[in-house]
Amino acid sequence: MSEAVVKIENLVKRYKEVLALDHFNLEINEGEVFGLLGPNGSGKTTTINCILSLLSYDKGDVEVFGKKMTPDNYEAKRNIGVVMQNVAVFDELTVYENIDYFCGLYISDKSTRKKYVEEAIDFTGLNEFRKFRPKKLSGGLLRRLNIACGIAHKPELIILDEPTVAVDPQSRNHILEGIQKLNQQGATIIYTSHYMEEVEQICSRIAIMDKGRNLALGTADELKKLIKN
Repeated sequence: MSEAVVKIENLVKRYKEVLALDHFNLEINEGEVFGLLGPNGSGKTTTINCILSLLSYDKGDVEVFGKKMTPDNYEAKRNIGVVMQNVAVFDELTVYENIDYFCGLYISDKSTRKKYVEEAIDFTGLNEFRKFRPKKLSGGLLRRLNIACGIAHKPELIILDEPTVAVDPQSRNHILEGIQKLNQQGATIIYTSHYMEEVEQICSRIAIMDKGRNLALGTADELKKLIKN
């Protein structure tokens, strides 16, 4: 059995009268591409923010890499790459400068950082756009830049929150193939989406969320059998 990279027990999160997470439980093992599938408002992004300790919660426990996750658990955070739904890059920096900046938050050695930045550019297919500023990029290329910024430091755990929203089919395929490559290179992936065909294509296991609850959990084939039953 591989070890649990993320363990969530009995998690409760309220936004005033709204119950965003309702005694939510989840375990994600090392080496998985784990899909969190659900409609908008089902609690996927809240779950991610609780895993990252960006949100306080009312009840429950979150462990990452076998230790309790807290806002100051920098040892764990250094080994996590995050690609959020909203593109977060600097408009005044070029593609190369953006990736170099975000990689530099984790990697201080200049030669290592340069190598990692070049690898992230190659990996996301942004070589011919390295001197472009974000405003000159299409939506799909912006998403790729967002991913490059999140993965350049070679984290062990990568969290992608709906990274293919509003992108063209070519960029979407490029992103999905890239996620599978990252997993083959040893990263554990958490992938949120509301597209069943995406999670079916790349995820080893899938949790279906709605109204802050884990409704079903299993491989794509196991979940299809549940539907038939």
